[in-house]
Amino acid sequence: MAARRVTVCLAVYNGSTTLAKALDTVFDQTFGDYDVLVLDDGSTDDSALIAAQYDCRLLRTENQGLGAARKRMVEEAQGEFVAFIDHDDFWLPNKLELQVAQLDHTGASMVHADGWYIYEDGREVPRDLAIKPDAAAFHHILPSNDVIASTAVFRRQHMLDAGNFVADTVRCSDWYGWLILAPNRTFSHLPEKLVRYSVLSTSLANSGFRFHEAQHYLLTQKILPRRKEIFADEPRHEAAKYTNMLVQRSGIALSSMARAKAKLGERGVARQLALRAIKTAPTVPRVWSRSLSSLL
Repeated sequence: MAARRVTVCLAVYNGSTTLAKALDTVFDQTFGDYDVLVLDDGSTDDSALIAAQYDCRLLRTENQGLGAARKRMVEEAQGEFVAFIDHDDFWLPNKLELQVAQLDHTGASMVHADGWYIYEDGREVPRDLAIKPDAAAFHHILPSNDVIASTAVFRRQHMLDAGNFVADTVRCSDWYGWLILAPNRTFSHLPEKLVRYSVLSTSLANSGFRFHEAQHYLLTQKILPRRKEIFADEPRHEAAKYTNMLVQRSGIALSSMARAKAKLGERGVARQLALRAIKTAPTVPRVWSRSLSSLL
């Protein structure tokens, strides 16, 4: 049987409370030319049993984290396009239909969309991202990542050609992927709200110190060392601007780490991180405000 146009990729780790609902929104799509790949990342709950009840291909691995899971899923996918969805996020029925049409129309390497942030206390906050239709790919992901992973659909071969995701970016693994995919490619943003994105106290993106530590690692160990390669075909002034954004973002991450440690009462560690933040990004007001609160 011929490969489907889209492979929907869902990595789950102990997501039994929301997995069925997430998969239901996948199988309710108005666009039908897709298959579903679920990677159970060493769950100790019933996630694998729930996934096995659906018409999907199920991979089971030892727990390695989201970066490794995304890398493996892209390798295993059979579709022309890959669409990510997290196990606690939910799609609107016309998501794939609109995004595949946009990919076909624009020829972009990746298309992403807007949605709602859904909080545990019941709040629903709309996300309305303002990106010009002709914006360069890097403008979608710098100075910070504006792509919600569960809204992203991208060309599988382009991601493989760029080097694919890596295992040691458990948090921020999606940002790594978009940064290596961006050179000489185009990204497209759909303003339609197509995803309900869960913001949980236990989610990777809301893990305080660990998230900012992972972000700092990504920037300083994975991206900045490759800046000349990643920005090789950009005009010199653009490459310098993007590099400065990355450096400043690493300083902001350090200052956020300092503030998190200060709140935990670890004043010595907080002070060291704050001083590093100021040295890294001395012109960023946010770095000073966060660092000073950690130093006082």
